[in-house]
Amino acid sequence: MSDLDARARELLASARVAHLATADQYSRPHVVPIVFAIQGDVLYFPLDRKPKREDDWHMLRRVRNIETNGRVSIVIDHYEEDWAKLAWVLLEGVATILETDAERDAAANALAQKYPQYQGGALDGRPVVRVVIERAVTWRAGQEAEP
Repeated sequence: MSDLDARARELLASARVAHLATADQYSRPHVVPIVFAIQGDVLYFPLDRKPKREDDWHMLRRVRNIETNGRVSIVIDHYEEDWAKLAWVLLEGVATILETDAERDAAANALAQKYPQYQGGALDGRPVVRVVIERAVTWRAGQEAEP
């Protein structure tokens, strides 16, 4: 990601939500919104509590897809009614689930610093997904997509 320009980096730093795309073993896509933190060439997102699932994060479709096929895509975008200000960054990489270790703890801390809702231990004992970014593509109005 070192080749991203300043505007793309600003979008990654300021965005509050992204969209995660996973696929199962039959290549059926699944897209969900996520919150995230980026550190270097790694993006992290939490698997927080889901009331409907009785707190069993293993049953989440995104988790089953990651366990079956770790390839993911993540889109972070900026939308305004003035379409001359549209922009997005597409990140592609490999996801793994971190249940317990120093990296998981550091990622949970980064998420809590970015999102006040996670302060006070809301992510204690919760897994965090690590996405090692292999490719980044950027686009903004008035420019072609950059590989």
